[in-house]
Amino acid sequence: MKRKLLFMVFTDEACKQNHAFMYALECDEKGHQVRIILEGPATACVNRLAKGGKFSELFKQAKEAGLIEGVCKTASGGCSTEEKARNVANTAKKEGLKLISDLDGHAGINRFVSVGYQVIIF
Repeated sequence: MKRKLLFMVFTDEACKQNHAFMYALECDEKGHQVRIILEGPATACVNRLAKGGKFSELFKQAKEAGLIEGVCKTASGGCSTEEKARNVANTAKKEGLKLISDLDGHAGINRFVSVGYQVIIF
């Protein structure tokens, strides 16, 4: 049975981010409908793309496969943390990522849930 899966990546832990992308790519390859949203501290992972490595490779594959829905607009602006590493909105835009703000400035999930997506949170 094919499923609709929304991977909400919140964690700032590199290992969990890598696995979220690996699982999303695996499910996509098996024919499931997959979307990825970066939320909260996970939005800062776009800072790691220029460094290369495993995450950059996974991110590129997911992006090329059209799996990345986007990043939370508020979180990519730093969520008022004033941490420079968390303010990645410009980098996200340069990467061609959509800034999502349909839930009071954050990335909402209702548009996915209402059409049958199962939400998986990392």
